[in-house]
Amino acid sequence: MHQVVNARLQTVDQPNQSSHTNVAIVGVNRIGLYVFNNSKTYLRRNEKVIGFINEGPSIDINPDLVPSIVLGNIKDIRDLGRKFKFDKVIIALDSREASKIHNIIRTCNGNDIDYELVSDFYDVVYGHAFQSIFKDIFHPSDFTFRRAIDLMVSILMFIFLLPTWLIIAIGIKIDSPGAVLYSQERVGINGKFFRIFKFRSMQVDAEKSSGPQLATQNDPRITRIGTILRKTRLDELPQLINVITGDMSLIGPRPERPYFVEKYKREVPFYVNRLKTKPGLTGLAQVEGGYDPSNEDVKNKISYDLYYIE
Repeated sequence: MHQVVNARLQTVDQPNQSSHTNVAIVGVNRIGLYVFNNSKTYLRRNEKVIGFINEGPSIDINPDLVPSIVLGNIKDIRDLGRKFKFDKVIIALDSREASKIHNIIRTCNGNDIDYELVSDFYDVVYGHAFQSIFKDIFHPSDFTFRRAIDLMVSILMFIFLLPTWLIIAIGIKIDSPGAVLYSQERVGINGKFFRIFKFRSMQVDAEKSSGPQLATQNDPRITRIGTILRKTRLDELPQLINVITGDMSLIGPRPERPYFVEKYKREVPFYVNRLKTKPGLTGLAQVEGGYDPSNEDVKNKISYDLYYIE
């Protein structure tokens, strides 16, 4: 253990090189030191650990050496980032400390600090074995290729399914009064707001008296034709327009309304992580899950979203 700490001290004392990105480890503990010793697994080639950030009592480290390697406390992360010039942290805490991890993520988000997590956390919290999902998911050229696929497929689908659009529109007009299409504000990649398009499947002004509500199975607000559209996912077809305009991708986490994004960011650990990629017309969570009226349902869906992102 002393050899590990001494190695850390030598690394911290090295002058900062412009070609490197400084990274701090949150967790003055056995896991934090393990991350440092295995930095090739957890860091990119151009990243360098400059020290630890303390989030609570430290263990397994010589107390005489701790003051020399700890940059400060997590509550001061904004000032620490400016002082030691790091823009990212690796959260290296015990997987049983999900609540503490969630609070640290919120602190990082509130201070524009990027973060990554040790993969074991996801094993316990969501039942999947992840690598650190916040490494560069794709090379920029991969995004260009993906965008080309999105454009080509969505345009072809839009043209091919136009007769279906007409049939659906007629069914909606016959079934209930109101517009055929409606748009709604949703939250996309990196928290960007955009307007999503859908075939109307509910009564007009369905939330006028109740405020924002998630749809549930056998929801009384859903029209007869809306029940069919939702079961077949055909109500989502107009979102091909969102894919063409670039706000969405064909595959990805489903975009949610700002009200619920803010709610789940406070209540559901790691919910904000699904904003790291473009929302999709459909996704793994939709294939494997159904409606999500409770926080537990949302957690289950997030596990699929994070699995897809990885």
